[in-house]
Amino acid sequence: MFKALLKSPTLFSPTIQYSNQWNGEVIIIGRSISPTVDFYFRNRSQQVKRYIEIDVSRSDCIHELSNAISRGSLIVLVRDVPHNILKHLLNSSTVCSSVVWFTDDDIPGAHLDKTLPRAYRKRLSSWYRKAGPLLSQICDKIWVSTTHLAEKYHLPQEAVLSPTQIEPEKKPLVRCFYHGSSSHKEDWNFVLKVIRQVQNRNSNTWFELIGDHSLYKAARGIPRVQVLHPMPWPDYLAMTSSRTMDIGLAPLMDTRFNQSRSHTKLLDICRQNAVGIYSPRFSFAELIQENNAGLIAENTVDSWVIAIEQLIGMEKQDMLSSANRLIMSIESSSQTLHEAV
Repeated sequence: MFKALLKSPTLFSPTIQYSNQWNGEVIIIGRSISPTVDFYFRNRSQQVKRYIEIDVSRSDCIHELSNAISRGSLIVLVRDVPHNILKHLLNSSTVCSSVVWFTDDDIPGAHLDKTLPRAYRKRLSSWYRKAGPLLSQICDKIWVSTTHLAEKYHLPQEAVLSPTQIEPEKKPLVRCFYHGSSSHKEDWNFVLKVIRQVQNRNSNTWFELIGDHSLYKAARGIPRVQVLHPMPWPDYLAMTSSRTMDIGLAPLMDTRFNQSRSHTKLLDICRQNAVGIYSPRFSFAELIQENNAGLIAENTVDSWVIAIEQLIGMEKQDMLSSANRLIMSIESSSQTLHEAV
């Protein structure tokens, strides 16, 4: 497919022509954590001799790009690549065999579509207005995702790169969660550090978090993380009572407020048929450890990453059963309402 597209005519009126022969290497420049890269390029990586992704969200992406380019590389610019990278390519792309701009949306015409959110139109049009002159000097080809775009911009059918089916992760998905409130600020900071490491080291872990927009922003960029809006207690109870998860997190940092926390997180975790990881200061932590009702991890990022990975690789039914028995034991020994009065 890549070879066929290399023969397609250009969209721009380029000021540069590439004479180097393609060496079988493709360098994809864009946001790696995106449906576009997954649908159109990552599943085609086996079709080429060497496939490289440069994630423009990384601070060192220009350095990575400089090291990746070799004589005969084919560079694909995916959607709205930052202007500083385009400017860098003005001087460093001459050794390439081709530089292609790929879009799966009508970015040049986005400013005319009033059905799009105004901020979205403004962002794309602002980018394209500045990027257009740079693209015309860098790119000798353009690929698009649909026949409609090809016809609109007078491109041949060979310039159309259709999406491919995304291969599912072969390992079973491990569903983890941490449900905190705004009073868990220190716990949130800790959990996000843990999640970043876990997600970098494991491809089949998925995390569900509950929090406000600030949490959403803090978690943005971490793969396979879903942030839910806080919900009323009846809705939360209904959700957690009707499903099965795998691993629940219950960290407690050393704060005054956390000193008075009860063991409700243990109940929330078991209600979802999950096993938990708890801080040493968690209520009943010693009993949890003694009864094999969960894992106790010291409040260091490495300890929690190791604990999560330990649970990923083990059969958890015995631990879940022990946790439920512990809950029943705690409840049976608790003071009744009549006794409390």
